[in-house]
Amino acid sequence: MEWMTPFPVETERLILIPAQEVHLRAALVSLDELARYLQVAVHPELTMFGTDPWAYALSQMQSRPEETGWWTWFPVLKEEGMVVGTCGYKGYPDEQGWVEIGYEIAPPYRQRRLATECAAGLVERVRQMDTIRGVRAHTLAEENASVAILRGLGFTHQGEIVDPDDGPVWAWSLDLRA
Repeated sequence: MEWMTPFPVETERLILIPAQEVHLRAALVSLDELARYLQVAVHPELTMFGTDPWAYALSQMQSRPEETGWWTWFPVLKEEGMVVGTCGYKGYPDEQGWVEIGYEIAPPYRQRRLATECAAGLVERVRQMDTIRGVRAHTLAEENASVAILRGLGFTHQGEIVDPDDGPVWAWSLDLRA
């Protein structure tokens, strides 16, 4: 599988910073420590998922250094110099060349299309890679903002599946080779 060079991705209003091990270790200490290492402000409502995803991503990167760039990314709102959420890939691409994305925006920054920019930036990052066939995502099994984001980016609904952690979810895919 193609190496993901962990350089930031820039969108119209955001800079998506790929988390390195040092960033994740800092985030596990505190958001203030993360801000110090990223050299930007970090919104206190950064994530509703707590630190478990960061700990998992860190363990994956430590055991598989080639997965650096395939986990957590921090979206920085350029105009404020503020990390306003988290996004990223949910691990290394599978053998068929599919990767899954996820994204969240801190509540005060929602309804501004920032999640759309995060998702679009992640998709564009892998679109240029010959070994990536497509992108997947999951949403709650109901009409919501994430569903609208994925539809707007050209994802197609693949049906409902049962996630072992989240229960019923809708599966989405975007075939980059179609």
